[in-house]
Amino acid sequence: MTRPDGPLTGLRIVDVSRLLPGPFCSWYLSSLGAEVIRLEPPRSSDYTWNLPPLVQGRSVFFAAVNRGKKSVALDVRQTAGREAFHTLLGSADVLLEGFKPGSMAAIGLAPKDLVERHGHLVVCSLSGYGQTGPLALEPGHDLNYLGIAGIVAADGRPAPHPVQIADLAGGALTAALSICAALVGRDRGAGSRLLDVSMAEGAMALLAPHLASAQAEQRALRPQGEMLTGGLANYRSYRCSDDRWITVGPIEPKFWGHLLGQLDEPVEPTVESITALFATATRDEWVAKLQACCVGPALEAPEVPAHPQHVARGAFEDVIGVPMARAPFPWATSTEVPALGAHTRAILGPLGVDVDALITAGLAKEIA
Repeated sequence: MTRPDGPLTGLRIVDVSRLLPGPFCSWYLSSLGAEVIRLEPPRSSDYTWNLPPLVQGRSVFFAAVNRGKKSVALDVRQTAGREAFHTLLGSADVLLEGFKPGSMAAIGLAPKDLVERHGHLVVCSLSGYGQTGPLALEPGHDLNYLGIAGIVAADGRPAPHPVQIADLAGGALTAALSICAALVGRDRGAGSRLLDVSMAEGAMALLAPHLASAQAEQRALRPQGEMLTGGLANYRSYRCSDDRWITVGPIEPKFWGHLLGQLDEPVEPTVESITALFATATRDEWVAKLQACCVGPALEAPEVPAHPQHVARGAFEDVIGVPMARAPFPWATSTEVPALGAHTRAILGPLGVDVDALITAGLAKEIA
């Protein structure tokens, strides 16, 4: 469900992507007011439908990035299904796909052909390495894309990041921005547009200023040793006496001086000295003592929804009985999670598609 005053209200987006990057992108677009239609086969190939944990019979992971959307179950590999798909695209503004390059073409739905047939349509192809180049057909995941972007070596740790940077920031958000820009261009007369979004390139762009600095100095990035990656005592996280962590970021001299002035005894401004200092009291004791010093708590997951800042801003919403982070837009109201095929008839019927014939042929599915 979307509010009628969202900036993308009136736009219809058909999302045939799977897993995380594409659905996250379309969740953001839905939260901005667009009508997002998930389209997938009657027997879904998206693993996240059943990814644990399950609450009320629903995958929490799936619900987190697919709330607020509609679901059409349609097999586009068969002629009748493809024709119904084209009918749907005739009413849509955007098609978002995240398959391996060439997959859509293999079933007669090449993106370049779709933009030619549907002159109003923006088609966004979101992939790991992009639609061209020697790695275009190579399988991969977030960690692989971060590796080729230079981020893994700059981080220097074997464990993957807790947030999928390439999938989400490099891919999903880049795709969302590209789609919005293409829609503006279309409405200014540019017509349809084919977008090629690479998660690896999007992630690399996030590292751009640091890569440029390293290139200028002809050196590798220092893991945990750069100005913003832990190389300074005043921009790090520290373990406290209760085994919780505190974030310390007073990188400007005025804030760093203020922090040092709040301490009971002078301390050497080194990583070693500050590490020993923060181990003498609990996380919350330090947070209370060091207000207005760019210091904060590193919250554990169960603590996050109840933090006063998030409560005050309504940053969480209840979805299938679980508090989930709300999309960060004032128009977002997306608590409903679609069942597979829940909107097949409601979407395709008004377009003149014979839904009963498709269901009888096993090419479509609806949930009564």
